[in-house]
Amino acid sequence: MEPPTTKEESPANESPRLQRAPGSKKLMAIIIGALAVWGVFLAVGVFLNFSGEAADRFDLRRPVLVLGCTLGFLGIWLLLLWAKRRTAE
Repeated sequence: MEPPTTKEESPANESPRLQRAPGSKKLMAIIIGALAVWGVFLAVGVFLNFSGEAADRFDLRRPVLVLGCTLGFLGIWLLLLWAKRRTAE
């Protein structure tokens, strides 16, 4: 009988460090979706302006700026994840 080992066998061309955890793709999609929804929520909040402070000086650029910053952040983040995956292969 063989004693149990802690070393997991990995494919010959992939190191154990680069292996993905089960469910990591789903978790990443949930995080990205939540950030996108949060950005839309903030942009809608800026658009509706419930406080009434700036009702007379409403500017459509404000929600567009908030949404653009959120989407820009997500775009850069996805680009970096794509570059990391590409170099790991």
